[in-house]
Amino acid sequence: MVNTVSEYLSEKIGEYRILASPLERAAGEMEYAHQLLRARVESEIADHVPALGELAELLEVSILDLLMAKDRHAFLERAMTEAGLSSEAVMQHLRALAPPSGEELTALGLEK
Repeated sequence: MVNTVSEYLSEKIGEYRILASPLERAAGEMEYAHQLLRARVESEIADHVPALGELAELLEVSILDLLMAKDRHAFLERAMTEAGLSSEAVMQHLRALAPPSGEELTALGLEK
């Protein structure tokens, strides 16, 4: 039994730390697993659709963020503005590497 408010509070904080520790560890492990999954999926997408990988790298955006954006075109516009690039410069860069197909351009949000 605790005698003072200070002892009571210390006891409760100790209980909380003991009970929260495994939860915090599990949350950290889940976050790490999520990061690994995200990296794997982005890598696989970039391997399968190289233009998308190049675009994401050029604009310094996540492939998944781009693909899951509600409005890909607006997402790309913002990313190009932040990177200081025009759509023409982006297209020139992509064509210099390997001309993307119309299907790829549509998937990238560069054509409608």
